Amino acid sequence: MERRFGAMAPKKVLVIAGSILLWAVALLVLLILFGMGEEPEPEPIFGSLEGRFESDITMTLDGKVLHYRENEITNYLIIGVDKTDVTQVTGHQNGGQADFLVVLSIDRINRSVTPVMLDRDTMVEMQTYGVFGHPAGTRVMQLCLAQAYSGVNIPGSVNTVETVEKLLCGIDIHHYVVLDMSAIPLVNDALGGVEVTLQDDFTVYDPAMTKGATIRLMGQQAEFFVRGRMTVADGTNASRMGRQQQYLSGLLTQFRMTVKGNQPKLNEVLGVLKGHMATDAGDNTLLHDVNAYDDYTWRPLVVLQGTHAIDEYGFAEFWADEDALMRLVADIWFK
Repeated sequence: MERRFGAMAPKKVLVIAGSILLWAVALLVLLILFGMGEEPEPEPIFGSLEGRFESDITMTLDGKVLHYRENEITNYLIIGVDKTDVTQVTGHQNGGQADFLVVLSIDRINRSVTPVMLDRDTMVEMQTYGVFGHPAGTRVMQLCLAQAYSGVNIPGSVNTVETVEKLLCGIDIHHYVVLDMSAIPLVNDALGGVEVTLQDDFTVYDPAMTKGATIRLMGQQAEFFVRGRMTVADGTNASRMGRQQQYLSGLLTQFRMTVKGNQPKLNEVLGVLKGHMATDAGDNTLLHDVNAYDDYTWRPLVVLQGTHAIDEYGFAEFWADEDALMRLVADIWFK
């Protein structure tokens, strides 16, 4: 593995999980199964529509050819960056780090939303860009670092999108939503806070956040809960991701109680994100998706299987299990 660029800043404490998680909820509160049999396919008869609408994008798993469900699924990538202003993140290695990444897969056939959380430390091959924004080759580095690299007319978020698409076997990410750290308490409080039971001790941040306590996170408490890492539990991103999953569950419950069927409240929640969000989707697209899919069933959050390690320079790495990754991708995005 090539060593990461020396100019790259070391890992920072996570950023936006809270607001991103909220946006993930807001955005989406916003077929045939094609298993190829063991017998040879019959010759198509004249006039048959069989296979007419299948994607040309395929993958092979267990000897079967699976087709990408490109006309049945829309994917959003939610990116939380370690910046206080997502409008000022362009330039060579100035895009921040994507400390939180979730793919929201909207399945219009099964009327469901599947959130797939990606570990920021996932080792991937990504495109890098030089000082003047020109391609500088690919390197194997942590996924979170793709956000830092911008090219000529290529924002860091687009580089992150392309890296995630490559990681997930070539699926399409249709839109991205980037949020900054300062939105966490704003969105949390707009929903009236989120109730959680603390599995770890957070008294280094707030004396009221003792292990075992059940509290309604308000203001900075929400940020402490979803961003705290080095001084919480074992200090790993893996344990922090567990808290983020816990927060998402509570946030979704709170969102449904507070916003569902209440358009003024929804507008209020989305309004607090103004100035804290960047996206390649227009306002009309986002509002359409919020309303079009708000009655879809949310499936359990999915995380990649793999192995955590520390490299020779002391940086955390997550190596995804390739077979498990292929099966996850096939299950969600192929048929």
